[in-house]
Amino acid sequence: MPQHWQQHPSWGRGPVLDLRTGGQAWERLVVVSAHPDDESLGVGGLIAHAHRAGIGVYLVLLTAGESSQPPAEHCSRHSLATRRLAEMDAAVDLLAPGSPVVFLGAPDGGVADVEEEVVAALGEIVGEGHGTLLVAPWRHDGHPDHDAAGRAAARVAAASGVRLVEYPLLMWHHLQPDEAPWEQISVLRLDQASLEIKLAAIRAHASQIRGAGGAPAPLDGHFLGHFTVPLEHLVLSTEPAPSPARGQEPVEAGQPA
Repeated sequence: MPQHWQQHPSWGRGPVLDLRTGGQAWERLVVVSAHPDDESLGVGGLIAHAHRAGIGVYLVLLTAGESSQPPAEHCSRHSLATRRLAEMDAAVDLLAPGSPVVFLGAPDGGVADVEEEVVAALGEIVGEGHGTLLVAPWRHDGHPDHDAAGRAAARVAAASGVRLVEYPLLMWHHLQPDEAPWEQISVLRLDQASLEIKLAAIRAHASQIRGAGGAPAPLDGHFLGHFTVPLEHLVLSTEPAPSPARGQEPVEAGQPA
C-alpha cells in the first residue's frame, strides 16, 4: 500500500530537484514515455511545473500501449492503440499545452527488441543537448519496456552529455521500501496548481484507470495512490551507460541504427 512506503524514513526526504543548472534554468525538458500514461503518472508534476516556468517540453512516446488490458472485451488492439494515443494527446494538452509528442511506434512489450532504433531516434531529438534535461523511466523499474527506455536514455545521455533523471513506476510494487535506491533519489514537491494539473492528466488516461466493473478507479487506491501525492521521486543515477546487447555495435546518439 502507498502508506507502507510513505511511512519509510527516506520517503520524500531526498534533496530537492533543481530545475536550474550552473545558475541557468534548463531550456528544454525531453520526457521519454514507454507507454501512454507513464508521463502523467511518473512526472506529470515535473512536466506541468517546467511548462509553467517557461521551459520547452518535448514528449517522446515509444509505444501506443496496445497490449494493455482493453477497456472492453470487444476492443481490438488497433482500437485500443488509437484510444490511448488520443488520451496521451489530451493529457499533454493539460500538462504542457502546445508541446509536441513524437511517437516512435515501437511494439508494446517489445521496446528492447528495437532499443538501437530508440537510441538513434532519441539521440537525434536530444542533439548536442545544450540546456536539456532528459527524463526517462528508471532502467531498473521491473517492466521490460520501462527498463529498455531507461537504458536507451542512459546511452544517449552519455553520448551527448545531457543530464538524465529517471522516474520509477512499478518500483513501488516490485520492491520493498528498504530496497529503493534512496541515496540516488531527489524529490520534486508540487504546488497545488501543478498537482491539480497532474491529477487531471491522469484522469485523461481513462482506459487505464478502471476499477471493478469498469468504473473509474479511485486516485488514492492501491496503485494510483503512489502518484497522486504532491511529491515526485526521481532517480539521479550515477551508473555508467549500459553496453549494447551482445552482437550489436554501439550506436552513437544522433546516428542511424
